[in-house]
Amino acid sequence: TENRQSETSAQSRYGKKFFHSHDGSSSSRRLLFLFSSDFDSRKCLAKGGFGHVFAAREKLVDKYYAVKIVRYKEKALREVTALGEISHDNIVRYYNCWIDDSEPEWDNATDTYSSSQSSSDSSPKYLYIKMELCDTKTLKDWINKKNEESLQETKRRAESLHLAQQIVSGVECIHSKKIIHRDLKPANIMFGKDGKVKIGDFGLATAETDDDNVKLMDRTDRAGTRSYMAPEQRSKGYGRKVDIFALGLIYFELLWKLSSGHERGKNQIILSMLSEKPENRPEASVLKTEMEKWTHSFTT
Repeated sequence: TENRQSETSAQSRYGKKFFHSHDGSSSSRRLLFLFSSDFDSRKCLAKGGFGHVFAAREKLVDKYYAVKIVRYKEKALREVTALGEISHDNIVRYYNCWIDDSEPEWDNATDTYSSSQSSSDSSPKYLYIKMELCDTKTLKDWINKKNEESLQETKRRAESLHLAQQIVSGVECIHSKKIIHRDLKPANIMFGKDGKVKIGDFGLATAETDDDNVKLMDRTDRAGTRSYMAPEQRSKGYGRKVDIFALGLIYFELLWKLSSGHERGKNQIILSMLSEKPENRPEASVLKTEMEKWTHSFTT
């Protein structure tokens, strides 16, 4: 009772700002102060229609995190729900999130953040997602750099295979949780401070049906990035194999310098990943096994 009274008092003092962790325990909810109070050294990493992403130091633990701030909608919780189900070395780590009724004010000239307490009694407006801070360079940057270099073909392929293995391992985990990413592309694949590949940006992630024998769920059509969409993704009936199609394109870009988005290689496994029919595309688990075999051939 005393704890509840304390929490109620704190609510009235600071507003509706709560910490939510995916562990589901009662101790995983506690009061959080404003982003501007708990964090400093804030630097904008990215901004767009999705919101803003900041690198920020949490003062209490003296550690840097990525904090994504988006306008609160039911769909905005999709990313949190998806990340909360996943723990894997090759997926951006999710720590917690909170909803705040303070409206962020953006200084577009300096990309700085401030907050002002909303005078409205309506529902909270902004979702804050605290995640692992990755390197600012993405897989897209890695590919662009390799395309500018004059590397031996075998060296590039060996490096690319190492990265592709990590991506496939992450996708396998995502699919094992009955989740479809729907927006796999080099710009959404990052590198952690430990150097490992990290799949991020689950803003378009969606759940997959539990029964493979039932009709594919109706989904939002054309969700994702057009140049990485599987053919069936332009309609409303599709499943996890859309991620395999995108993965095939990514692996193709890793291996070869492309002068055109329409070029295709002779590698059979990549061609199978790019099959027009989703049922002809391999599962992530099959790809993982194949890539392990390829790695062995490079090292023996």
